[in-house]
Amino acid sequence: MDFFSIASGSSGNCICVGDDHTHVMIDAGISGKRIEAGMNKYDYTTADMNGLLITHEHSDHVSGVGVISRKYHIPIYATAGTISAIRSMKSLGAIDDSLFHVIKPDEDFTLGSLTIHPFHISHDAADPVAYRIENDKSKVAVCTDLGYYDNNIIDNLTGLDAMLLEANHDIHMLEVGAYPYPLKQRILGKYGHLSNEASGKLLSQV
Repeated sequence: MDFFSIASGSSGNCICVGDDHTHVMIDAGISGKRIEAGMNKYDYTTADMNGLLITHEHSDHVSGVGVISRKYHIPIYATAGTISAIRSMKSLGAIDDSLFHVIKPDEDFTLGSLTIHPFHISHDAADPVAYRIENDKSKVAVCTDLGYYDNNIIDNLTGLDAMLLEANHDIHMLEVGAYPYPLKQRILGKYGHLSNEASGKLLSQV
């Protein structure tokens, strides 16, 4: 199975997985031009993709979705919450509703020769998921923006041939970092709590 990253990180994400019969793109958080150039390095084109799997709606994961969908008409797979969030993003432009396909965490679906298993992860987004993908020979997973982990996530990341994992959630770094106060409130309210000292410092910024 082919498994490669065109881009990964806060500046944009785009990962590809495929075999001799089916190919999928996971996230499209960079320009269509960069995606095509990245594909070409591995002897692929964007048009070769049979599906676009979206992990969540943040711009570094979806900024290229509008361009890709309009040019290549690739089916888009995401949770209902993520699709709703994408549809509300005016920056992406118009996307044909018929391209969207709702998936559910922990329910397998099939694209050609690939079996795809989305599973829920902790992240400050509408309904984020990671993906475990397998065919009759290989198993890989893409799990980005991971906060805390639980047994279900561990189970889905076990027994793989390859994995792309990004896990950078740190309560203390969030408290003292240069993120906007509303963002800190939202994330820490969901996954943690501000210390009294940090809370005082943050309030002084408002």
